[in-house]
Amino acid sequence: MFKYIKTATWFLLRPRYLPQIFQVFKRNKYKKKENTKHNATKWAKDNAIDKLTTIKEICGNDAQLIHFKTEFTEFYNYALKQQKNCPVNMGGEGAVDMLYSITKYKKPKNIIETGVAYGWSSLAILLGIKDIENAYLISNDMPYIKMNNDDYVGCVVPGNLKSRWELQRLPDIVGIPKALKKFDYRIDLCHYDSDKSYTGRMFAYPLLWNALVPGGIFISDDIQDNIAFKEFSEKVNRQPFIFEHKSKYVGILVK
Repeated sequence: MFKYIKTATWFLLRPRYLPQIFQVFKRNKYKKKENTKHNATKWAKDNAIDKLTTIKEICGNDAQLIHFKTEFTEFYNYALKQQKNCPVNMGGEGAVDMLYSITKYKKPKNIIETGVAYGWSSLAILLGIKDIENAYLISNDMPYIKMNNDDYVGCVVPGNLKSRWELQRLPDIVGIPKALKKFDYRIDLCHYDSDKSYTGRMFAYPLLWNALVPGGIFISDDIQDNIAFKEFSEKVNRQPFIFEHKSKYVGILVK
């Protein structure tokens, strides 16, 4: 009970994020679905392919996995320094090689990202679209509850890349519909890395998928947390491309 009181207090002190509290408490309704990590991990592991095969399946046989650290050494070192100097631990860099490579080959223009943290994925996408005319990224993020990381979200993205980037500081339940409206409900690429609960995913996945144009790319991190991605793949009747990254799994669907 005390945990719920602390969570409610955090939201009351930050009214812009208050709509998300309903998503948090709604998780009790899907408690059995939330606790499916074992099954989800086994399914992801059984269906995983290597990263090179993944990029070729999605972008064509001539595609190669481009190593972000080698391609953009200066940006990479800057990001590492920013992360090191950040007083809040917000995780790691994620599968930036895959994100950059897909963005570079597929050349999306309207892009939505959920979940930013340090901003590694934002950085990879922004570098991938920097030479694509009219390409734009909208990232939606809310701070980690009770961690006070508000001022550090996106800290690894340098100022000279921000002209093609909008960072919305909203809960997904508000921010995703708002971002989709700005793109007139037509997006080419989405990267989901925010609310990892079954409840959160099953709210966001259909919204993002329905806005994807034919051939659009849907990427979701940490699909081993619960069976939401598995169920959603089956619901939309698409064969998922799954790869392992640092003992976790990323899932990709092509519309």
